[in-house]
Amino acid sequence: MAVQISKKRKFVADGIFKAELNEFLTRELAEDGYSGVEVRVTPTRTEIIILATRTQNVLGEKGRRIRELTAVVQKRFGFPEGNVEL
Repeated sequence: MAVQISKKRKFVADGIFKAELNEFLTRELAEDGYSGVEVRVTPTRTEIIILATRTQNVLGEKGRRIRELTAVVQKRFGFPEGNVEL
């Protein structure tokens, strides 16, 4: 059973999550033209869309960098394995 939290707490928790994620990605992707992040929550997974000017640099060689970022975000924010998609 899911834990019940008030709408205010959920609203604040979502805001803090987005602010921390934005701060982390700003530090990691500053030289790649990072301009923002969009978060979409679906019942099966959470999609994080990174907005940047140099997308190839964000992806990295053979997608290595984006996989590393995905692993760090999963670990930092406590998402289950395979539940986050960058």
